[in-house]
Amino acid sequence: MTIAIPKWLEAVILGLIQGLTEFLPVSSSGHLTIAPYLFGFDQPTLAFGVLLHLATLLAVIAYFRADLWFLLRGTLGMGSLTPPDHRRARRTVVLLAVGSVPAAVAGLVLEEFIGDLFENALVAAGFLLVTAAMLWFAERLRRRRAGAVHGAEAAAKDPTLDVGRNEGTVTIADAGIIGVAQAFAILPGISRAGATMATGMVRGLSRTAAARFSFLLSIPIIAGAGAVQLAEFEAGKFGSFATSDVIAASITAALSGYWAIRFLLRLVSVDDLTGFARYLVVVGLLTLSGYFWLGPPGTVG
Repeated sequence: MTIAIPKWLEAVILGLIQGLTEFLPVSSSGHLTIAPYLFGFDQPTLAFGVLLHLATLLAVIAYFRADLWFLLRGTLGMGSLTPPDHRRARRTVVLLAVGSVPAAVAGLVLEEFIGDLFENALVAAGFLLVTAAMLWFAERLRRRRAGAVHGAEAAAKDPTLDVGRNEGTVTIADAGIIGVAQAFAILPGISRAGATMATGMVRGLSRTAAARFSFLLSIPIIAGAGAVQLAEFEAGKFGSFATSDVIAASITAALSGYWAIRFLLRLVSVDDLTGFARYLVVVGLLTLSGYFWLGPPGTVG
């Protein structure tokens, strides 16, 4: 089933999907694989994807600008920060570096071998269900921890009860294991945000701490992926999209990405992640059903 819409609107829809799903725990790669398949859109070109990724990078940098400025000043010994602040900043930079290594290695080594998967809606749908299972398992452990402190009944009724560790307690081991989880997000349908947040919660971090560390950890990996893609960038190679369409999509991705970060950080302080898990199950099952009904890509039309 092909939906005939203006190309600028198609580009904006893809930009909106990228911005929202890059930071919500629902997988941008999965949605950008499934959406063109279900809606009959053209698969985005590399150049188009590069600009959308740079737009989401701007969004996360803009949101965490104060944190990043603190890390820069603390690491370089600038300004009037105290010695403990310098140590905290440098320690955070080390943690982010450790957490970024597994994904960087996976991207350089495996991307060539799994490139075809990014056009396979069936694979993406299956991995969406895996992401849903990760979120559900992490929340189950969170409720168990809260139940040990506040009682099982209270923990089951009140999702704000979260007795996990705060962001300042993240260890090198935590960062490394969360980084390994992030590496699996190279697979379409495995949410980077979902995998890192769920792993952080399994390691004992609170939802908020896991979410903040996940967002900070996204900066080097998005920047690194963008740098690699820029090496292959060909200006104007946007497929059927005009340059104005791509600009509109990039602005949409940046604005929606900023909103998604703000929304999720507010949500995790008052609610759990099982709503996202249920959403992923619905999208995954609908896509699987559509795949067997409509057939593989190339037969939809």
